[in-house]
Amino acid sequence: MRSITLTTLLLFGSLQTVSAFDFGSAMQTVAPVTQALTPIVDAKLTSNPLIKNITTTLGVTPTQAVGGTAAIINDAKANMKPSDFTALTKQVPQAKTLLGAAPAGLLATGTVGSQFSALGMDASMVDKFSPLVLQYLQNGATPSMDKILTAAFAQ
Repeated sequence: MRSITLTTLLLFGSLQTVSAFDFGSAMQTVAPVTQALTPIVDAKLTSNPLIKNITTTLGVTPTQAVGGTAAIINDAKANMKPSDFTALTKQVPQAKTLLGAAPAGLLATGTVGSQFSALGMDASMVDKFSPLVLQYLQNGATPSMDKILTAAFAQ
């Protein structure tokens, strides 16, 4: 009985000196993540056909797909009249939803290329995202909006 108690005490005492390895802290040291640019992407966004297409076709994460899409939509919005963008969001409500899902602070980081970099992607990915985003928006838009979108994406 004494040996069981002594063994238990020794084992318990040695467990108190064991420290856990914090993998999260180690990863932050190696590859720090800016919390402001890490959105929580909900299931509704990841099931969006555009986001599914981008993640599958381009091999990016859902967070990168949503953030990159928001950056491109925001850039197109800047090239449109406010009334045209309002009309677009009525025709394709997901455009506004995706724009609103951008990681906090992302759209204020400068150019679309720098926004992609903030998401951990090369700026060259903009050229791969743009046609997919444009096609998605055009599929839900009227022919007159299609022309406006084409012009906004060309700038």
